[in-house]
Amino acid sequence: MPPNAPADRLVKSIWYRASLRPRLTVVLCFVAVFAITLILAVHQYFLVRARELDQRLHRLELQAMTLDVAVQNNKQQLRFLRTSAERMIAGPSAPFSPALDAPFQTVLKAQEEPVWSLRLPESDVPIRGVGARQLANIPGLQRTESTFLDDLRLSRLMSRLLSVQFRLSTNLERTAFVSATGVVVAYPALSDEQTVGLVQSLASSRLLQVSRQHPLDYDVIFDPMYERKSSAGPRLLFGTPVMRNDVVRGVILFVIPQRAVQDYMRLDTTPDEIHALVQRNGTAIATSENTFTATDENRLGRLPAPWNDLSVAPLFQTGGGVLSAHQSLLLYTKLPSTDLVLIDYVPAKAVFLAVVRLTSAVFAGIWLLLGFLLWATLLVVDQLLARQIALSDQLKALSRVDPLTNLANRRRLDEEFNVFARGRHADRCVAFLMIDIDHFKRVNDVWGHTVGDEVLRHLAGVTTAVVRPPDLVARFGGEEFCVLLPNASADDAARVAERIRLAVAQTAFTPGQAELRRFAPGSEIWITVSIGVAEMVSDNCPDLESLVAVADQRLYAAKEGGRNRVVADGPARSCEVGRQQE
Repeated sequence: MPPNAPADRLVKSIWYRASLRPRLTVVLCFVAVFAITLILAVHQYFLVRARELDQRLHRLELQAMTLDVAVQNNKQQLRFLRTSAERMIAGPSAPFSPALDAPFQTVLKAQEEPVWSLRLPESDVPIRGVGARQLANIPGLQRTESTFLDDLRLSRLMSRLLSVQFRLSTNLERTAFVSATGVVVAYPALSDEQTVGLVQSLASSRLLQVSRQHPLDYDVIFDPMYERKSSAGPRLLFGTPVMRNDVVRGVILFVIPQRAVQDYMRLDTTPDEIHALVQRNGTAIATSENTFTATDENRLGRLPAPWNDLSVAPLFQTGGGVLSAHQSLLLYTKLPSTDLVLIDYVPAKAVFLAVVRLTSAVFAGIWLLLGFLLWATLLVVDQLLARQIALSDQLKALSRVDPLTNLANRRRLDEEFNVFARGRHADRCVAFLMIDIDHFKRVNDVWGHTVGDEVLRHLAGVTTAVVRPPDLVARFGGEEFCVLLPNASADDAARVAERIRLAVAQTAFTPGQAELRRFAPGSEIWITVSIGVAEMVSDNCPDLESLVAVADQRLYAAKEGGRNRVVADGPARSCEVGRQQE
């Protein structure tokens, strides 16, 4: 035997099996090539995904850095203004001079009014305040003449500094200095109602309370959602107390509209990301969405599961990183100078699409080419096999269907019986009807064989309409028909047979005029049938042949008993006779 004989046999065996299933063979070959390229593509996908993740995290950190720098700049400006104010009031109080302080005499005379106003020549920021009676009605605020005069002198400096600060800053909505003696310097200028409201807010503000409770630790305080319920929208408030001898003499405020942060985040965020600037309690102060509504809702609770159960505390503890769940990502980084964390939720679909856009187009081209070649190859194979399959189906259908009546033939009857018999339990019945047309030879002799064929089709239609849905009607041969009744007792089969007999006897067949002979006795043909009934269990029939034999014997008994009747157990089950054609 040649040394390569086993290998040759193996190759021939594979070739033979491949030739039996050409379509499958083609598909498997293309699948093998596709699998190789897919492995390479998956490797490339994870490399690009890691790079995309790094880029997104870098963009988030840059955005957080920009926001943090803005916060630090505002804090630094406030510290500068606070230092300037505290240096001025730290020195000895200058004696009151009627000549030098003539504008202040007007203010002192106006203390009986609820709100007073003073515009200095060197400044376009008016100095305003509340009168003595109005101030006495505000809890937590009081003044003496000396502190009031000192605050008036300080307000002159603040009017100059705040106007310059407002003009140099692009996002400021308002700058203000409010003293504990009721003096207010604000740019842009305030109305009387706004002036009183600002002094009242100072008395109850968290800034004043914190500064009084911790005078040695005071610094710039940041309220990221000031006036969240205002009709003009929420604001970001920066404030710092002006102190002298550990006593709060006033506060300096910067007010920034929330929409400034909102617009920046919206313009600096890619469309497939959702950035949100979140406080420690979970509420958002700005997002990258087109619209924003200030609520007390936990921002993480709005994310899809499983992110909605995530707590904000771990994000502040770790300071930054990436969380992943179900292929979606949550990137976050804390702003260094304030208690805010910037989060970025990226859905799994967005991650996938972003990576696919960056993936090399070579794989896409290869897969498209493989798909086209597979389609073309299968098209050719399918066309070659389609004819063979069609011919095979036709032969299979012809082998199981009677061509004259379109009923099942003997071969299909055997197949259906075998299928049911294999799944049948011992107590389940199978019944069988053998049907024969009475005096069918007379129909052929009188009306002709063409009409006789039509009568057979007529009987097939009537029988099919009467039997139960699971019953199988078949042409046994010649003018003999049979019905296989699964799950039917002898009594059930007898009742079905009686319905068939009555339906046939009561239904006339009318052949077409072209099929009638000139000497035909009439235009209607009435036929009757005789039926023999057998049942697998009660008649002790182990197979189809024995069922047919018993049903055939009883059919013969029905013929002998006068025709047009059903015999189920020896004597005729029903002796009712309809119209007979002898």
